[in-house]
Amino acid sequence: MKNLLALATGAALLSATPSLAQDAVQATPGMKVSGPQGGDVGLVESVSNGVVVVDTGKNKAALPTSAFAKTDSGLSISMTKADLDAAVEKAAADAQAKLLASLTPGTEVKSINGTAIIGTISDRDEQYVTVAHGEGQEVQLPVASFMMQGEGIAIAMTADQFKQAVASVQ
Repeated sequence: MKNLLALATGAALLSATPSLAQDAVQATPGMKVSGPQGGDVGLVESVSNGVVVVDTGKNKAALPTSAFAKTDSGLSISMTKADLDAAVEKAAADAQAKLLASLTPGTEVKSINGTAIIGTISDRDEQYVTVAHGEGQEVQLPVASFMMQGEGIAIAMTADQFKQAVASVQ
């Protein structure tokens, strides 16, 4: 499974090399991305709102356009493919560790849009998180159902979708 990481804040690591530095470049899907010594890093997968998604073949990284410099063969960044893959994988592992540490009894679980409280975590094991909701009802959800949302925990459902899913299994 490919990891996707937004590296928008890593300006020191990802800014274009000083000799290539320039205004934000125009990136288009399919453009070749190379590293500081010209080695292949990957291809531009998509571009949206000043963010370029680079597919290394192993991972995907969302980088600001300011991280790129234009070269004769496409674009260049100041990281090698190995460095970019390692940064994506470390960030994904750190995010997963933060999520797992947050799945503790008493933690509120919110809907995908963050506006509704789905319930409160009452228990967790390696595979499942038990969420108390409604009046004394509990449901077990796979750990993979949860995500960090700001500083809180959420599931990828609206409150109505959650209610419908619970009702369909009762």
